Amino acid sequence: MSQEDLVKPQGGTGTYVRNMCIALAARGHDVHAIVRQRDNSPLFERVDGVSVHRVVAPGPPVLYSPLYFWRARQKFIELHRAAPFHIVQGNLPMMSTWGLRIANLPPVIETVHCTVEEELRAIGQRSLRRLNLNEILTRCLAPVIRHRERYLLQRAHYVIAVSKGLKRELIEHNNYPAERVDVISNGIDYARFAKAAGEDTTGLRKRLGIASDDRVILYLGRLMERKRAIDLVRALPRILQRVPNARLVIVGKRNPNALRIEQMARELGVEERVILVDHVPYREVPAYYALADVYCLPSAYEGFPFTILEAMAAGTPVVASCIPGIDEQIVPDETGLMHPVGDIEAIAQHVLRILQDRQLADRLASAARRLVEEHYNWDVIGSRTEQAFASVVA
Repeated sequence: MSQEDLVKPQGGTGTYVRNMCIALAARGHDVHAIVRQRDNSPLFERVDGVSVHRVVAPGPPVLYSPLYFWRARQKFIELHRAAPFHIVQGNLPMMSTWGLRIANLPPVIETVHCTVEEELRAIGQRSLRRLNLNEILTRCLAPVIRHRERYLLQRAHYVIAVSKGLKRELIEHNNYPAERVDVISNGIDYARFAKAAGEDTTGLRKRLGIASDDRVILYLGRLMERKRAIDLVRALPRILQRVPNARLVIVGKRNPNALRIEQMARELGVEERVILVDHVPYREVPAYYALADVYCLPSAYEGFPFTILEAMAAGTPVVASCIPGIDEQIVPDETGLMHPVGDIEAIAQHVLRILQDRQLADRLASAARRLVEEHYNWDVIGSRTEQAFASVVA
């Protein structure tokens, strides 16, 4: 169950739901996804072997939609009566199973992508004007969200945390029993992103106005306050001093943070070297990794980010903040480079190392690709998740 559609997922949790459903269907399971309708999509369709049931819940795309909870509950009861489910998977922080307070509920597995306490810590005391709608709701409704998070965790027969850091959070913040939490990380379609490594990006460069000899620094993700994409703009003047043909490409759906990024670029005099690209379809994402010389994620908080795995699979060297979740993906100076959160000088120096040292860039990229292929391919993650599900219904 998910408030993100399988066809056009937005953000990491939606991407996880799509790929997990497809991976389990490919392993022979009858998978049904109850999702929130977007863009007048059909109320039912088959997507890569998955039965997708959409419920109509008008309103902004927020994680806490009471109308979705109610209508998803109705759809679940209808389907469950027709052909009983053996297992239900929810995804926190979406709380998509909140409406399923019914008798004879099948075993529920909650997959945790982040916790409310760490979200609040990352948001801090910043002005509401600098937050997106989900961040505002998280802050304003924190007591309610905490209660619901704990309820869903306590009701769950089994919990999957997508990183070791998240498992620690569940134990520390929710007093959740360690023996009831399994760590199964996110995975990606390795072949899809690996093919991007040799892709011709001439057309994309022309469309974005990037010269053939420009060196591209990429950020791709939501423009949320805690993602700190603006730190890359702050680091850019230092980078341009030594690599004057560097360009910063920031890909993410426009919101008030996009305006702050543009304002910062003007204040620092680097606006001509910064390109903001509105949200791109998921099918176009690999081309942006192929375009980049380095991918950067300076975030203050993550669960287990897909974008780092995607960049690694595409052969793009990675610079990212040293935080839980990311520190399980990157071995410093082996599969990527890491910096303290908010350390602008360190960000600049790490980006420069990659842009100026081809041997280093190739070594990091090669080791990272092997890591993703061996450990974070959906074949591997799907198999581990299938085993976890089997242990619950055994």
